[in-house]
Amino acid sequence: MASAPPVPLIDVSPFVSEAEHGDGARAAVAAEWDRAMSEVGFAVIVGHGVAPATVEALRAGARAFFGQAAEDKRRYRLGPYGHPHGGYSAVGAEAVSRTRDAHGADGGADAAALRDAAPDPVESFVYQPGSPVPPPEALRGPAEAYRAELLRVLGCLHHLTAAALGLPRDYFGPFYRPAPSVHLRLAWYPPLAAGAPDAGAGGGGPRYGEHTDYTGYTLLLQDDADAGEAGAGGLEVLLRTGEWHAVAPTPGALVVNAGDLLEVWTNGRWRSTVHRVAGPPPGSPAARRPRLSVPFFTGPHDDAVISAIPTCVGEGRPSRYPPVRAGDHLLRKLGVSNV
Repeated sequence: MASAPPVPLIDVSPFVSEAEHGDGARAAVAAEWDRAMSEVGFAVIVGHGVAPATVEALRAGARAFFGQAAEDKRRYRLGPYGHPHGGYSAVGAEAVSRTRDAHGADGGADAAALRDAAPDPVESFVYQPGSPVPPPEALRGPAEAYRAELLRVLGCLHHLTAAALGLPRDYFGPFYRPAPSVHLRLAWYPPLAAGAPDAGAGGGGPRYGEHTDYTGYTLLLQDDADAGEAGAGGLEVLLRTGEWHAVAPTPGALVVNAGDLLEVWTNGRWRSTVHRVAGPPPGSPAARRPRLSVPFFTGPHDDAVISAIPTCVGEGRPSRYPPVRAGDHLLRKLGVSNV
């Protein structure tokens, strides 16, 4: 019998369509979720209810935007990556590996080795409603529709999280109301130029550096063309064994992982796991085509103070992390990621 994959596939529909499921089904999913977040910090979810048409409209809008000339995209640059109103960032604006620290589930990394990490070969557009510069027409409607759907899914995941940790159903609500800190990022990896040093195994490094995510859950829409094999390009997760595991795309699914503040909240019970985007092999089809991934970063409102929750501390289990203001943590991480 084949062993279960390190990143499990979990049907979250009992928390999405609650009237159609009983308490037993929700308890079973909550136990699966606790195992996934404790053992690897990642899960692939189905049953989330986001319509395929909503996803495809967003992808089409992203391809139209990133296919423009550089000067047209630069009109949407509002400032450094992490600007509160989002906007466009060109290739070379970010070096995410510089953000790794002791909050990571791997115990952190050698600061000296990461201080000079190379910029990531990716450009991005972060969609934020209310920006003083309206987003490009190709993205405006699709991004808003997709963002609204993922906010709905996030609420369901918080109910699932509360069940998994033995907390009241709306425990996390006050930390996210009235306005959670969320960022919808369209990440575009241009084709690697012929003759250039390719990223990844046998090349110059990953396509997006090793890092943990900063705050709450990240809900990721993968590029369906990722190979899903180690060293072949695409999302890779660092397992407890020290091995990198490639996460193969599942049609219609989202990848969810826990960020640093969820590790703080759970007193280390759940993992904020190091992951990266591996570079494709030189000359491979993946190296010659662009890649699009869409992470939706979520976290509490900036003034929320995060400390270990009651069910994760006790006799013999003292709090491992000092309380931290969510906005301060995010600003510190963003500040060291910018080139």
